[in-house]
Amino acid sequence: MRLSRVTSLLTLAAALLLANPALSQGTLTGTISGQVVDASGLSLPGVTVTISSSRLQGTRSAVTTPHGDYIFPFLPAGDYLINYSLTGFQASKITVQVTLGNTTPVPATRMGLASQTDQITVEASAPGEFTQTATVSSTYKQDLMEKLPTARTPFGALLLAPGAHQTAVGNAVTISGAMSFENLFLVDGVASQDNLRNTPFNLFIEDAVQETTISTAAISAEYGRFSGGVSNAVTKSGGNAFSGSFRSTFDKGTWRQPTNYPCDTLNQPVSATCAPTDAASRTKNVVPTYEATLGGPIMKDKLWFFGAGRMQDNPIGRQTTGTNLSFTNDQNEKRYEGKLTYALNSKHTFKGTYAHISFNETGNFFGNILDLASLVTRGLPQNLISGNYTGIITPKFFVEGQYSQRKFTFQNSGSGSTDIVSGTLLVDNSTGNRFHSPTFCGVCDVEKRDNETMGAKATYFLSTGKAGSHNIVGGFERYNDQRFSNNHQSGSDYRVLLTGTVIQGSTVYPVANSDNSTIIQWNPIPVSSQGNNFRTYSAYANDTWHYNNKLTFNVGIRYDKNSGANSVGQTVIKDAAFSPRFALTFDPKGDGDLTVNGSYGKYVAAIANSVGDSQSPGGQPANYTFNYQGPAINVGNPSVLVGQDDAIRQIFGWFNANGGTTRAFRAAPTVPGLTGTISDTLASPNVIELQAGVSKRLGSRGLFRVDGIYRKFQDFYGDTINTGTGKVTDPFGRVFDRDITQNVNDPLERKYKAINAQISYRASNKVTLGGNYTLSKNYGNNVGETTGSGPVQSTILRFPEYFDVAWNAPSGDLATDQRHRVRLFATWDVPIPQRWGRLNIGGLEQIATGSPYGAAGTIDTRPFVTNPGYSNPPATVTYFFTARDAFRTESQIRTDMALNYGHKLAKKAEIFGRLTVQNTFNRQVLENLNSINTSVRTNATNSTLYTRFNPFSTTPVKGVNWDLGPTFGQPLDRLAYTTPRTIQFSVGVRF
Repeated sequence: MRLSRVTSLLTLAAALLLANPALSQGTLTGTISGQVVDASGLSLPGVTVTISSSRLQGTRSAVTTPHGDYIFPFLPAGDYLINYSLTGFQASKITVQVTLGNTTPVPATRMGLASQTDQITVEASAPGEFTQTATVSSTYKQDLMEKLPTARTPFGALLLAPGAHQTAVGNAVTISGAMSFENLFLVDGVASQDNLRNTPFNLFIEDAVQETTISTAAISAEYGRFSGGVSNAVTKSGGNAFSGSFRSTFDKGTWRQPTNYPCDTLNQPVSATCAPTDAASRTKNVVPTYEATLGGPIMKDKLWFFGAGRMQDNPIGRQTTGTNLSFTNDQNEKRYEGKLTYALNSKHTFKGTYAHISFNETGNFFGNILDLASLVTRGLPQNLISGNYTGIITPKFFVEGQYSQRKFTFQNSGSGSTDIVSGTLLVDNSTGNRFHSPTFCGVCDVEKRDNETMGAKATYFLSTGKAGSHNIVGGFERYNDQRFSNNHQSGSDYRVLLTGTVIQGSTVYPVANSDNSTIIQWNPIPVSSQGNNFRTYSAYANDTWHYNNKLTFNVGIRYDKNSGANSVGQTVIKDAAFSPRFALTFDPKGDGDLTVNGSYGKYVAAIANSVGDSQSPGGQPANYTFNYQGPAINVGNPSVLVGQDDAIRQIFGWFNANGGTTRAFRAAPTVPGLTGTISDTLASPNVIELQAGVSKRLGSRGLFRVDGIYRKFQDFYGDTINTGTGKVTDPFGRVFDRDITQNVNDPLERKYKAINAQISYRASNKVTLGGNYTLSKNYGNNVGETTGSGPVQSTILRFPEYFDVAWNAPSGDLATDQRHRVRLFATWDVPIPQRWGRLNIGGLEQIATGSPYGAAGTIDTRPFVTNPGYSNPPATVTYFFTARDAFRTESQIRTDMALNYGHKLAKKAEIFGRLTVQNTFNRQVLENLNSINTSVRTNATNSTLYTRFNPFSTTPVKGVNWDLGPTFGQPLDRLAYTTPRTIQFSVGVRF
């Protein structure tokens, strides 16, 4: 087949892609654009522009237009050498850096007339982790991450970026004030996050990562489904030369100093205050992690391969509660990645990626357990597959298409039996301790959390002369967020809440009494899940208009349409939204030395899977409870104790002989999917953003940038119950107030304003300095997420007569607020004789102020409210006894150090070692709000000590109506403290 025919077929394929709603926004490439002028500043047409890079298969060339413009799209991230040549003119070269998803503008290149004494002019762009374009982004190459004392992961890069605060629930990261579940994490173009909480998965191998770009403001319309920021990581792709590595990284629990938490000592005995797992993290075992990579050409400049693997077996010694039985929680993880890159010619490139994680865990458990029968051996496999095509159809028209699929499965995560004896969970109701059978069901159904993306886009370059040039991008995308789960609470769907237990050595005997202190709980799933699907169909257009060397506009619009079906196949989401984006870059002198940026944008998040499915009965357990009134079991001091199996047989023998599930209920049953509905108008949360900034080159050695950012979030998730939402009746004739999930704004609010300053400076050939400072304020009254559930609906419109927003949801600094955040880093190539090898020292200084919190407790307002007709008014509501931000955790200052050594074995191979010391000076403060006690005591929790008050007319008195808990502001566990001094080292070989 002739090449022209191949090109025609590829063009047709691209056109078919563009005709379907399909491009993954996780672009794997960047763009270079620029203009060439003569010595007088007039446009210079016909210049041959050639680019080369180790990331590129061969070289690529273009000829400047009649207006001197040129463009190179679809460039893998990396450093590029640009050559300019035209007969009769002096040749010129410049080096630039291309980052993921960004256009790198090259300042107007001047070419003077040639003469016999002329030399080639070589210019180098200033180094830096960030750019001078409107987009506020930071790019961290993996060689920098290797030199610094950080995790060599995309998440480690995220924590270096300005505007990223690790202050959200569960130590998750909030970017530019958003909730943590509204960030977008991409690896090789695939959304690599959990479907429920949107936390990022480890779908990478550290030594395979090439670089990570974090965008926090002024983000192009090509990106959607977020309201926070975008983390975009790309892995290596091989090259024309063979390269590879093998690394062993060693960790040990005792290489971490104990924190100031009293129970954080090695071999801490179990007591009422120290849990049996407190000392487990300081195991004496050395835990190695092995990484290997290999890449190179199959055909030079045509076909490259890259493969990587990572293995870790992490056994941690554990103990059961009360019985003190030793067991091992062993997490055995293997990660694999393979990639092929094929260049049909300089115009058409194909990439295919496959990644797999094998995760097998023995000794998994849920809650506090008393015996080894509660342990589970489970698997959590993940798979990722993606394919990408880029094509240069004409010198001005380019297309790209991508398909990706990610799968994540829970296997055997629960009881291995559905039998009434072996599959029933026993719980000591006096302590909450569990035994006899694991929680959940491992043999009922696997749980699946998957996503799929298809997309295509086209780029057209238009050069107009006096009106400048346009880089116009248009595309479509279909994203499908899928989850399947039947949430069985035990193997048999039963659990027995016992009066107590008798523990003799390692044996646990159940205690069941006939005085209604023993409860039989039944959790059937009335409606099985069909699996949910929350699809987002997107279309976007973006024009980067380079008007002249001084003025560039970026105008874009994105359209996102949601179509979501819940776990019973019912369509519950049908909304759509436009997201306009506008940015301006002004270069007063037209030479790239000083630029001024400004932007306006709207970002629309995807519908949260858990919220869209929150009112569905599919896969959700009902809850029925019954009093056990049969013969007493192990009550008193019997001479012969009844074992667990026989006790269960006796309990259910009596239960089934006396009506079983037709007996009278102990308490009101809970039937899923009955009392609530999803509003027909439920839409995606979104944010409006304003940004303004300025950047300045520091000669050829550095770059400085400062940006101001303001964001206002809106259309939050909320539940509404009022006198107009209606009633529903359950199968037992009980009446409930109807709950509607919908968007809520007033009186909810969430805002963010910040000033970000960044600097990167190459002080010499051996010393590089960098860092950033974020001055920010994240305030309002909507938290919007919890550690256990991720996204949650606000209750501010539920039973509004029973509280006052002023004391129930006051505005103030949110817990995610971190007023000052500093990251300063440096690397130094120590001048030692070459025969000794190479030595590099890296340092990272981290400074951060604490997180705010208030004293909030629960009160019962029913005695002070005339019920307007509710069937189930709230028993308690939240009351803030102080301002939301009355207290703050302590500020932290932390110094991390890294030592890197390498010694050549041959021309290309070297052995290397890396030693990192986190928190070198072991400065410890209480800084993690997620692990600090904030409990408040009120009349609702202790009616004998505190007096009830009317919150609508009375100001409560501390010590009379309420008080701080006895351990308020104190640590709940060791994680409340700054990471103590921790040592890690790795050794390996690379070529």
